[in-house]
Amino acid sequence: MKIIGALILSLSAVAALSLSGTSAQNSQNNRFITVEGSTLRARMDAAAKMHRDADSRTNFWTAYSFDVRSGVAVDPGNSIRFAGSMNSYNGMTVFTGKANGVTIETRNLGVFTLYEPGGVKVARLEVYNLDNPREYGGYPVYWLGRAGNEESLASLRGIVEANEANKIVEHATVALALHDDPRVGGILKDFVRRSPNHEVRTAAVHWLGHAGGEDTFLADLVRDEAERKSVREAAAHALGRSENPTSLTTLTNLYGSIANRDVRKSLIHSIFINRNEEPAIDFLIKIAKTDADRDVRQQALFWIGRKAGERTLGVLRDAVDGTDADTEVQKHAVFVISRRPKEEAVPLLIKIARTHPKPQVREQAVFWLGRTGDERALKFFEELLAR
Repeated sequence: MKIIGALILSLSAVAALSLSGTSAQNSQNNRFITVEGSTLRARMDAAAKMHRDADSRTNFWTAYSFDVRSGVAVDPGNSIRFAGSMNSYNGMTVFTGKANGVTIETRNLGVFTLYEPGGVKVARLEVYNLDNPREYGGYPVYWLGRAGNEESLASLRGIVEANEANKIVEHATVALALHDDPRVGGILKDFVRRSPNHEVRTAAVHWLGHAGGEDTFLADLVRDEAERKSVREAAAHALGRSENPTSLTTLTNLYGSIANRDVRKSLIHSIFINRNEEPAIDFLIKIAKTDADRDVRQQALFWIGRKAGERTLGVLRDAVDGTDADTEVQKHAVFVISRRPKEEAVPLLIKIARTHPKPQVREQAVFWLGRTGDERALKFFEELLAR
């Protein structure tokens, strides 16, 4: 699982993300082959039989819709811009975020399973937005209608536990996690405890953060030094998404008890995204000023720099100006300042480039000034060249 940070998206796309039952879907469904049956399993079997009876030697899809959890978007279209985050699972990307206070979500999703010609072997599993037309590789699509949660969860769980190829089982785990059903959390915990597949376990841990109510389980994973580092990092990230009022206390207590640098960095990011913003910033400032590990201090400075406001800018100034500070940390603080809005960054970078006592820090400020393309930076360079 790859986590991609905050993005800026256009409001014009927001409305399109929450549509369901659109004409695009109706047109697309007219191309599907409708399959009848009393249960999801019966319809799956009937689709395979229909394909065999047609003497077709191609792969084929089965597809059905399901009850989708709120606050997520999958396959939203090609021109989507929003303020939020993306999580990518072997090519399947899930968006979570808001634009102008509006939650971005796709409510009309389908589970699409591609079978090899015999109808037994799964070749792919995807979650697609039914409002978006697509070609499905030219293979026929057998439409199974809407599945009840119990049937759908059982089907996806069976695919995960059959231990198919990594991409298939990871996608099946995410598809299961996208269901709006109280049983999802328990199934995901079971995957974490028992699955031999690392991709399944990592995806399940991540989605436990969205399921809610699992802070204790996730904290135990973070502490478990026998656990794989990537699973511990995923658990730390999931805790950062928790809406539990005590989650920040859980995160800060964990930070003090963890020795692994990478896991501590994951906790720093989780503290940064925690809803309890002011005390979270206080803790990040403490790390940036006092932690013995240079890399960790730099990580804290990076996330402090992403928070708007004079207070966080002041922390960066202090990090640069300390006379006995670590030079590498000072250079990193200069980089973080360069990521701030130009109205804040350019004057401060010019000041550092002119007056800082350490030549390495001055050089860093000059370098990042050159990347701004700002007229004030160009004027400063003219002054330097005229000397």
